[in-house]
Order: sequence, then structure tokens, then C-alpha cells
Amino acid sequence: MRVAIFGTTGAGKSTLLKDLKSLLDDSYIFIDENFESPYFKQAYDENSDDIQTINYKLDLWMLTDRMKTFKKYIDQKNIIYDRSLLDSMVFAETDHNYGRLNDVDYNVFKDYFLSCVVPNFYDKELKEFKYDLVIYLKVDEDTAIQRINKRHRNEEAKTNDKFWKSLCRNYETWYQFYKDVLPIMVIDSTNQDHLDYAKKIVDRINEFDNKNNKKDC
Repeated sequence: MRVAIFGTTGAGKSTLLKDLKSLLDDSYIFIDENFESPYFKQAYDENSDDIQTINYKLDLWMLTDRMKTFKKYIDQKNIIYDRSLLDSMVFAETDHNYGRLNDVDYNVFKDYFLSCVVPNFYDKELKEFKYDLVIYLKVDEDTAIQRINKRHRNEEAKTNDKFWKSLCRNYETWYQFYKDVLPIMVIDSTNQDHLDYAKKIVDRINEFDNKNNKKDC
């Protein structure tokens, strides 16, 4: 089963992945987010005179890296992604809202994403390019920011709370779009215990796997 974790920074993705690793069998592999972009540190420097150019390059790099990773593991039967192709448009949207991306670059990025990436999720002939399940970790803005501040990651600490609030809202906006394209399980990660909802997700995964195993018989 191909699973994507979808949710803003501070939603609880790292904790969920840790729980899923302990609950699922060894047939599942887990793909962490890649922070090795040559633009990553520069993109979080809000005093940079070239911040819009750098963030456009970062958004393109991240989208490309996610596509390469997707293709690399395309034959893997059971896989869970920390972040996926779905997240790329959310971050580009937020960069644009926050002034990190100019209008022209944003429109070019969005046009490419909607024209060349999203259609893969619709095309019935491209089954290998689909996610079997998307887990949307929904969290309120204040809780997400509290978690971000608590873990003290350097690049995140340099970023104004306005960015994180915009990111949280944009995840909800794009969820409304993606829910008509992909099977999405919504999890309230603000109020629910993380282990409780991890078990619910595992039940959903096992249900899917059992159903597919019966088809193969």
C-alpha cells in the first residue's frame, strides 16, 4: 500500500511515523523528507535580498526530488512517505502568500503542477502514480506553532508565526481540492492521542491490504 502523510509543519508527522514503524510489519519502508537541498538554509533567511529567487528554486527542487523519490520506489509494494508530491503546491502557495515567491514564478509553478502532476492522480492508466491512502493530519494553528517552537530547529525558529499560520490554512485549502482526487483519511492531531490515531490508521492499512490479498487469490 502506498501511503502519503499530509499535514503542516508541527502537525505530528514525525511522531506518527515513529508509531507506524512500531505497529506495522517489516514489509513497509518509510521515506523521510529530504533536507539536503542546496537552497534550504538560504530560503529561510528573511533578510536575503534574493529570497524570492531562492524560494522558487527551492520549491522546484523539492518537487523534483519528491518525483524522483516516487519513481525510485515505484515498484515497492508497501511504502509510507513523510511528505509527498501533494505538499509541494501547499508550500509554493504559502511562499507566495508570504512574499517569498513573486506572482510570475508562483503562476508558472502552479500551472506546471496542475497541468503535469495532478492529472497523474486522475489517469486510470497510471495506477503506479497514485497514492492508495493520504493521511491528513489536521491541527490548529496555535498547536502547530507551539510544537514548532518546542523542538527548536534553526531554520524554523527564524520564521515568523505568520508563515506557519498561512501554511496551516493552505493545507486545509488544498485538502479540499485533493479530497476529490484521492482517498484521504482525516485525523484530528490537535485533540486525539497520537498512538490512538496511529492504531486507527494501521487498521485502515490492514483493511486495504487484506482486501487486495483476497483479489490476488
